[in-house]
Amino acid sequence: MTGRACGPFDLVLLDVNGTLVPSLPGSRPDAEATRRFPVLVRRLTAEGVVVGLCSDSPAEQLWEYGRRLGLGLDAASGAAPGFPVVAENGNVAADGTGTIDVVTPFPDRSVVCGEVARAAAAHGLHRTGDVTAPEFGGTEPAAGEWAFGANRRASVSVFGPSPFVHEVRRRVPTAIARGRADLSVEFRPDHRYAVIHPYAPVERGKRIALARLAVRTPQRTLVVGNSPADWIPGVPGVRCAFVRDPAVTGEMREASWYASEKNDLKGVVDILENVLRHQVSPTANARV
Repeated sequence: MTGRACGPFDLVLLDVNGTLVPSLPGSRPDAEATRRFPVLVRRLTAEGVVVGLCSDSPAEQLWEYGRRLGLGLDAASGAAPGFPVVAENGNVAADGTGTIDVVTPFPDRSVVCGEVARAAAAHGLHRTGDVTAPEFGGTEPAAGEWAFGANRRASVSVFGPSPFVHEVRRRVPTAIARGRADLSVEFRPDHRYAVIHPYAPVERGKRIALARLAVRTPQRTLVVGNSPADWIPGVPGVRCAFVRDPAVTGEMREASWYASEKNDLKGVVDILENVLRHQVSPTANARV
């Protein structure tokens, strides 16, 4: 995850849900922002800024989604995605060559999966094959069915009816208590999806991953997001920017590198335009 030293940032990592993808289910991204986004990515790439993704989603889904967005287009053709991702809320990191590193292992993952399966049996549900989230083109389980999320290495995601997902939230922490692990269980607003991480609070994941990356490859990194999980204070070389969202506190906005007054993709475009303006190359300012 490297870039040449040409301005305030070498690497920009974009959150997905609520940031690139609209926070309201069923909403469509702003048309002008959709047109503007790949243009800005190309200009930042030309200035030596690497643009990648930083999300709770698995690496495979992030790479596929990033390609659709136009990330990594300057990379040579082949299997390598050409852009970095920090996946599974920071538990997994991967560079543009396709190398995947499990940053935060989940030693109790098999125990968690067993408890999820028992909760499903108690609700009379039938398990289907692993699925991807709708924002990545997946289809959620039908009525009477449940599924694990696909491609997870160091977290567990679960799709199914709301009562079952709530049962997962009740059973799983108890099952692995005994002082062996902390857990965070995060719900989607409709409570038909939950993701389980091997630590609490959930904000720890990205902080751990970016702190380790900062030690391995010192660089100036901007994390763009919409929630406290995207707030990375105290990590050398890492700054944060936020799109407009009620989850972002005034303190976070005040301490961030930039806080947009626009939400979702419109806010991302606003932030990227500001990054481009602050690159030291005179050609960057001339083309904004």
